[in-house]
Amino acid sequence: MISNRQIEQYYRDGYTVLEHLIDQDQLQEVRASYEQTIEAALTLGHAQRNEETGRLKGHRFQNPHHPALARSPLMQALAASDVVKFARKVCGSDPAMLGIAAFAMEQDFDYLPDWHRDSYAAWGKDSPEELRVRHMKKMPATQVLLALEDDASFWFVPGSHNRANTALEEARFEEGRTGWQESFEGAIQVEVAAGSAVPFDARGIHRGLKRSGVRRRSLFVVYGTAEEARHSTISGWAREAEYAEQTYLESLPDNFRRAVEQTIAAVHEN
Repeated sequence: MISNRQIEQYYRDGYTVLEHLIDQDQLQEVRASYEQTIEAALTLGHAQRNEETGRLKGHRFQNPHHPALARSPLMQALAASDVVKFARKVCGSDPAMLGIAAFAMEQDFDYLPDWHRDSYAAWGKDSPEELRVRHMKKMPATQVLLALEDDASFWFVPGSHNRANTALEEARFEEGRTGWQESFEGAIQVEVAAGSAVPFDARGIHRGLKRSGVRRRSLFVVYGTAEEARHSTISGWAREAEYAEQTYLESLPDNFRRAVEQTIAAVHEN
């Protein structure tokens, strides 16, 4: 059940938490499905294997919903009712599913990324596309961190999602002082329990910081309007003919299938 408090927090702070979307019994099946998907991606060439470790190169891969990889338990998790309901509220209608990234980081790996705004990474700071979305009061898209194991990696600067940088933030971005060791004023650590999710406005300043000693098993799924799907840099998968095959689409949960179909239709209108 999506509450008014969660919606208000999302628009005020740029994120909220949706707790216990996947129950514990289902979670074990989802985790097993996730590991099977990783191995299938490596075997079939949808992800690269690190030759030294035998593990996933880069510790992430795109499009675990590919027809050759899609497994029902994982697709059911991505289609969790409250995630899609939340996306519908953000979009104002049935959302399109712009893309998915799967993060699989082992205990011995330090993940130390810079602070960033995804809009900078997608289009380039001060580019026409980035400027198009920078000051939108309500961005018609949301990125959802879905944690399959307890996740304390996510940090976010509340309220940074629909404004320009402060003078100090601007200086840091201009001078490259955004490394993991830097502290951004007001940043908070968002701890996410396994089976819970954090929808967030990806324009906000954030990072994922994982030190050695814990694994990270998470998914990032982006929902948005059909218009945002047309502008997205991660929706190229929808141009591939195999995603439009009826057998594949019919295998997906209904609300997730509709979101996939929305994206396929949107990118073919360009």
